[in-house]
Amino acid sequence: MKTILITGSTDGIGRETAKELADPRIANFSSMVHAHNLDVDDIWDPIKFNGSQSYSDSKLAMILFTIKLDKILEDISVNCLHPGVINTKLLRKGWGAGGSSVKKSAETPVYLALSDEVKGESGGYFINKQRKKPSAAASKLELQNQLWNKSIEMIRYQGILNKIPECFLEA
Repeated sequence: MKTILITGSTDGIGRETAKELADPRIANFSSMVHAHNLDVDDIWDPIKFNGSQSYSDSKLAMILFTIKLDKILEDISVNCLHPGVINTKLLRKGWGAGGSSVKKSAETPVYLALSDEVKGESGGYFINKQRKKPSAAASKLELQNQLWNKSIEMIRYQGILNKIPECFLEA
């Protein structure tokens, strides 16, 4: 029997808890529409905000983060995945399109969480339960490090506050 720990919280569930599991795995969600480049100095700039570009940037950032985390964590598998285009109300109403069922879209994350076929495999990007190569930007070590360091800086110093125009800060 496997124990699955799924969390999006920051309430102390982390590395030590994961190590207590017999086969700890992290599966991060990305998308096949991840960006092909990322300027870490512009992604937090609200003046240059573009919804589609921000979505693509965030999905590339998740792949970069996954690969970097894989290099840092020992004894914990870290992979990311594209769950497919899911048939949601947003997709139907916003784009007039349909997609895969939720059940079909759950196959890859469940596979990464439970399958012995990927036991010990880490640092990968998966689509339809197959390891795939993400955009070339995702493999750039320098970009992984830039994003990681910028994220730490933003967390540590809350540097984003001085980049937000005053009009966005007013209640």
